[in-house]
Amino acid sequence: MENGIFFYWFSWILWIFVTFFMKKSYLRTWFACWILLCLIGSQFYIFIYHYTISLTFVIMFIGAVCLLASQQKLIYHLFSSFTVTIGYAALLYWEKVSPIWLVFPRILIISIIIGFIASSLASKYITRIAVCLFGVLSGEVVHGLTLDYIGLQETIGEWLFLDTLLSALLLLTFLDILQRGKTNLDLLLKNYKQNLRWQGK
Repeated sequence: MENGIFFYWFSWILWIFVTFFMKKSYLRTWFACWILLCLIGSQFYIFIYHYTISLTFVIMFIGAVCLLASQQKLIYHLFSSFTVTIGYAALLYWEKVSPIWLVFPRILIISIIIGFIASSLASKYITRIAVCLFGVLSGEVVHGLTLDYIGLQETIGEWLFLDTLLSALLLLTFLDILQRGKTNLDLLLKNYKQNLRWQGK
């Protein structure tokens, strides 16, 4: 499948989720506009020195910084993001050295591992998104700079990276929906049991 297709699919899925399922607020509007800007900038690239950087990557990075800065316990979440950065960069280095370990598709394995790390380090959905975004984006920068140091050049924020990042974000969104559904189901069952007790009396 052509690189970039997951990015478009998952971006629109996230936009639909944000627009129609999040509570009406400033944050919802901000998220929706941010996703649309990322989609618009996906075909454009910025050239800085001898680095090629996707415009969508720049838009995501600015948004990730703003989102992370708005969270409580900023120092803790910065360290959490740094953990994701190390994990993501290590996976990419491992892939370069020993690609045979990727028995399953790269996008699937890396997104699941990064999603698990972000879920373990943060409790709230928005915080997980912030930690995942800032960590993975920073890891991509570290990976790109390291490759350049040894004489290899890759586009920072290429299509395969965007596919992987959006897959991780969609996984976090799906896990949040499951958690909310479980909470609502537990509350419904609890109310149902209480009603049965009142009827029994």
